[in-house]
Amino acid sequence: MSFSKALYFAAILPPPGIREQVLELKLEMKEKFETLHALKLPAHITLVPPVWLENNQEQLFIDAVRIVTKKTALFPVELKDFGHFGQRVIFINAVNPRHLKEFHKNLLDSLTQFLPNKSENLHPHMTIATRDLSRQNFKKAWKEYKDRSFSAEFNAESLTILKHNGKTWDIFETFLLKK
Repeated sequence: MSFSKALYFAAILPPPGIREQVLELKLEMKEKFETLHALKLPAHITLVPPVWLENNQEQLFIDAVRIVTKKTALFPVELKDFGHFGQRVIFINAVNPRHLKEFHKNLLDSLTQFLPNKSENLHPHMTIATRDLSRQNFKKAWKEYKDRSFSAEFNAESLTILKHNGKTWDIFETFLLKK
């Protein structure tokens, strides 16, 4: 069965060791606070939010992303401690995000035809619990995570496009940044 539209987003995926640490946090959230949704995706920092594309737009979108990634040098990413959005999302903070914000802006500028509601505001983070975290469980989880420490650093070496297959997100294409 083929669809005429699909959902895509672009993100930086950390190296396997950090991905494993984040997965352990997501599994801990599932065990203690009954939240599963964040487990549907690998650990990532979203730079281009989910966007619906027609089949005939896919290659144009990929080409626009490729142009930006070819001009972007790899850069450091620092993860530190935890934060939250409202009472539904708990995440690991990406601190000193100047490079992430610059890359985000360059991507949005290149993708304006695909992103009608582009938002310049980027709060880079790695989600460990979202959507299905109840308010009651949020309060318990935040009490546990607000003073907990987490620290990791890595070089962003690529940007990954993920495509929704109707149930989960699949890695669609990965673009290496300039060395």
